[in-house]
Amino acid sequence: MIFPDSDPNGAAAYTKMIAPVFEFEIPDQSVKTPFASETDVFCLPDVTVSRVRISTGARLTRTFKTIARTATDDIMVVCYTSGHYTYRIGNTQRRVDHGEVALYDLSQELSIEAPYVENVSFTVSRRRLEAIVPLVDSGHGFVVPAGALTRVLMGAAENVIAAGASTQSTEARPIADALVLLVGACLDMASQPKLAAGAAAAVSLAGMKAAIERRLTDPDLGPQALLDEFGITRSTLYRAFEPIGGVSAYISERRLRYAFRQMTDPAQKDLRLSQLAFELGYAHASAFTRSFKAQFGLTPTEIRTLAIRPEGEDRRFSLSPDAVSYFHPIVP
Repeated sequence: MIFPDSDPNGAAAYTKMIAPVFEFEIPDQSVKTPFASETDVFCLPDVTVSRVRISTGARLTRTFKTIARTATDDIMVVCYTSGHYTYRIGNTQRRVDHGEVALYDLSQELSIEAPYVENVSFTVSRRRLEAIVPLVDSGHGFVVPAGALTRVLMGAAENVIAAGASTQSTEARPIADALVLLVGACLDMASQPKLAAGAAAAVSLAGMKAAIERRLTDPDLGPQALLDEFGITRSTLYRAFEPIGGVSAYISERRLRYAFRQMTDPAQKDLRLSQLAFELGYAHASAFTRSFKAQFGLTPTEIRTLAIRPEGEDRRFSLSPDAVSYFHPIVP
């Protein structure tokens, strides 16, 4: 996709193109700069690799409304090849420089702002990653410091782009598999808790988190279930989860995030909210609705309404008629 700086409608067309992933804005300090962009996208099995250049400042935002409307919950890896950007997740703000690699869970809220954009990135299927890393969304906002691993990640993405359309279909799957494993290694680093109690406590907490993920739809999941499964004392359990808000609060948050993903999954169109609430341990749907709105700012019904899209609108790269003129197929 090429958006030349001579086109006054380029920024609006780019905004429509990227809408399935981000809400796009040009910050006030850049509005007088002519907008231009080149975006290359390469689709592999379960992995999408892209290269983006934007001449102006850019603000990219994902809210729960955006997430519900687009049902995109992949893991995104961003590698700036020049410059820097700043991300905001909740009350956390961090600058990410060229050479560092950041991971984002697209099922969670996020805001990114940059003075200009030059990056390579790839999104990886959540399903593929959950098969090798049980705590996928613990990597949301995790930054891999510049070093050998980040050079390998950036090099892999750039090589996919360089190979481009000359990549044979028989080669695409093994290339994608290699990228999945690389991202999985980064997520594994992010999921290792840093507790002062030492390695044994860290392993215990990771194991209990994994057990919670396996049992999210078990109505009996709670502190007692973890005590029975791991044979630890109540004080040990509470001490392990204290740095992340407590065990009951952690279970509740994980269940609500699971519910959100289920509600926005196009494959779950017939999902009954009352049944989901029961499976997640809520005796009454009203209690589930209150907890859900407190977490996401929207009720389950509002999320389901946003997630319902006409057939065909859930295709990631479908082009509207006014965007066709910007599209330039890459050929070998």
